[in-house]
Amino acid sequence: MTDATTRKLSLFDATMLVMGGILGIGIFFTPPEIAREVTEPGAYLAMWGLGALAALSGAMTFAELSAAFPHTGGWYVFLREAFGARTSFLFAWVVLLVVSTGACALVARFFSAQVALLAGLGASGELAVAAGIVLLVTGIGLAGLKSGALFQNLCMLLKVAAVGTFIVFGLALFAEPAEAVVVAAADRTSDGLVDGMLGASLSVLFSYGGWQLISYIAPAVKDPERNLPRAIVMGVAGVAVIYLLVNLAYLRVLGIGGMAAQSDQPMANRMAELTLGADLGITFVTAAMAISALGFLVATLITTPGIYVAMAREGLFLRAFGWLHPRTGAPVVALVTQCALVFVYLGWSAYDAAHVDTLTGAVVFAEWIFHGLAGLALIVLARRLGPSRPFRSLWFPLFPATYAALAAAIVVGNLVVTRPQVTMLGVGVLAVGWCVHLAWKPAPR
Repeated sequence: MTDATTRKLSLFDATMLVMGGILGIGIFFTPPEIAREVTEPGAYLAMWGLGALAALSGAMTFAELSAAFPHTGGWYVFLREAFGARTSFLFAWVVLLVVSTGACALVARFFSAQVALLAGLGASGELAVAAGIVLLVTGIGLAGLKSGALFQNLCMLLKVAAVGTFIVFGLALFAEPAEAVVVAAADRTSDGLVDGMLGASLSVLFSYGGWQLISYIAPAVKDPERNLPRAIVMGVAGVAVIYLLVNLAYLRVLGIGGMAAQSDQPMANRMAELTLGADLGITFVTAAMAISALGFLVATLITTPGIYVAMAREGLFLRAFGWLHPRTGAPVVALVTQCALVFVYLGWSAYDAAHVDTLTGAVVFAEWIFHGLAGLALIVLARRLGPSRPFRSLWFPLFPATYAALAAAIVVGNLVVTRPQVTMLGVGVLAVGWCVHLAWKPAPR
């Protein structure tokens, strides 16, 4: 991934990968969870604004780090440069063994469930579709990053068209705005504004997460010192605008009370029925969610193996994982192993999906520790790089400091206030990783 011949991704490709990693299924499911926590329309929109601020702060941080260190592994490399091998190993441990692979298994199952609704498949058919789509995306990755990027571009454009339909029909064509119905007491999940904002924070940030994926394959981008910052910032800004508009559409059509209402029918389905009609609406939203899930799988599965490659080249993983196919530049062993790990989670989820979901949620909390460290890494490394670094964000160190502070608030808040049992599971995963690193004997280079 470092040879000049592999730099085939344009600025458009890179921007679409950034947007594709962020704009997934979260925007269809997290709004009602947030509405139950933050029950006033103004505060609800403010939470999405804070999410945009956190994402923009993270984007500026990653833009500056990616321009300074345009190496395979991205985030992993930034942490190693600032804090050493153990910190970067723990990050990779969390992301590769649970966050990426576990999340992809759950999203693949979700994709297959939408396909099953459209095609009338049974439970065994769903699992086969989930396994098949993971194999397909892995095969696309084996054909090279450019092939994966082209497929991702198509998925991203379809996702924008789907969300754009909600926006147009909700804001411009829907004739009767919802009445100002407050959130019912039975639907509320928090006792006050502060508790509600803390409870909603992970849901908002889950919907905004993913801008970091492009950093894992930085050398594959043309002119990375220039195009990586542009792609990251433009991608995050584009998704923030889309999220603001679609949430305004949700509020106009359903109202905050309608969004938060407990129902057998998901909120996105109710939105589609009201704006597009019963039959067309359900088919549309089902297809839109399937495409969104597929786009997330492509963006995640083709970029994350860059961490395997970086680890292998530094002796923290088996050396074979650093091998790239001479023609396609694909990390073959890394892609195949990642596929196998996703299959393990798929098999587990077939019997106990709840625990897979709990484990994945727990390490998403732990992942935000490394978000905070990324902000601190830029502040630490800026002294070494000096004022001549390739890209400097405005008002430095405002953005990395804001990013680190928001991440710290999320970590402390969720550890102490909101979900201590689940978050302690994330701490346990980190502790196991610490022990593995202590026992690891670096592979010969």
